[in-house]
Amino acid sequence: MKEKQAFDRLRRRAYLEYHQDGVLDILIGLCVIGFGLNMLTDSSALSILSWMPIIFYVPLKNRITVPRFGFARFDSDRSRSVRVSKGILSGVLMLGLLIGVYVFTVGDKMPPAFEVFLQKYHMLVLGGLASLAFVGAAAVTGLKRLYAYAALMLTLIIVGIEFGIRTPYYVIAIGSIMLLTGLWLLIRFLQNHPVIADGTHEA
Repeated sequence: MKEKQAFDRLRRRAYLEYHQDGVLDILIGLCVIGFGLNMLTDSSALSILSWMPIIFYVPLKNRITVPRFGFARFDSDRSRSVRVSKGILSGVLMLGLLIGVYVFTVGDKMPPAFEVFLQKYHMLVLGGLASLAFVGAAAVTGLKRLYAYAALMLTLIIVGIEFGIRTPYYVIAIGSIMLLTGLWLLIRFLQNHPVIADGTHEA
């Protein structure tokens, strides 16, 4: 029993370390920056940057992480995390959809106070939904820096709104901080984990 508990703790630490390569942070940061640039320039070409980087997640993990960690399998951790994360993301998307449907359906009949709130704080609503997704993902995966990203997002949005900063600028700032954090994690990961000869390790 003790051996199994010790093994589970070791596997959990390995699972967390496996995701300390900064790849996810870099890609999310690039997506947020792309979203901000699209808002700044109103360019449909740049809108691709708001989603395209995430498709490189698996190739980058195979290129950067697998040669250093091996092909690590965390079946129980991964399957649970994926299921719950999908549930959280679906819930957040559904909430956003309901808000959008409400605004579209009500239209001119929307209460004036709510309309004024949306005009001024629509980015706070979007940021709140994104932060909720980060918090849920952090709770499921154990990646505590996702809590920090949620707090960072809400803080910069509130500061931007209250000080009259143009929306694209603080959106790009949020993405840039995530990107720089990811690059720092990546550099540290590469230093701490040299390429191993056998890339077929299973945990």
